[in-house]
Amino acid sequence: MRNIFKYIPMVTLGQILGTVVGFPLLCFLINIFYYSNKYNDDAEQYSTEYMNNSYDIEVTMPEEKSKLYIENVDKDVITSETFREKIDNNYFSNPRGLYFPFYSVEYKKYFSIMCFLGANRMHWPYGMKVILTVNRDDMNNPEYGTKENPVPVLKDVGVDESIRDYDKDYDKVYMDSFYRENVIRYLKYKMPKSEFKKRFKNGE
Repeated sequence: MRNIFKYIPMVTLGQILGTVVGFPLLCFLINIFYYSNKYNDDAEQYSTEYMNNSYDIEVTMPEEKSKLYIENVDKDVITSETFREKIDNNYFSNPRGLYFPFYSVEYKKYFSIMCFLGANRMHWPYGMKVILTVNRDDMNNPEYGTKENPVPVLKDVGVDESIRDYDKDYDKVYMDSFYRENVIRYLKYKMPKSEFKKRFKNGE
């Protein structure tokens, strides 16, 4: 058994060892030192603070082909994003965000309806009146509301009819849970770490 290696060229042996030992070790180190600190993993404990500092506004959504939707004007705008938590072979198991950015004539600001829980059983409220839940700090911050940095919207419900199937918009238990989980994922994956520390940890 010990002499089997003399029949294997050194280059081939190096490739085998690199594949069997080196690559898994590299993945392990990247997962430990990069991905373990990439996101705001303590976001859940600040989610209530974020929600308590939020309020509802009513807007009329633009019609389907309106240029008030950023993606109808700028084809390079990001409308979906996958957040890798570690290196593995199952890319589709990673969390994903869906974004629907638009300009509100009523508020003269750009908003982005964000969903991190999947958008199943929902239809887009083109031309509908909707209630959007927004954060007060985001609304008051001049750095938000621009095309490049729209105000995040983490809960939206129809005024005259439900956006979601089975009238889920008006199921308080369901929507409270949806909103909380959506906020947690927004704070964890989407909000930049520097801003997260500044807003919730006094910049520490």
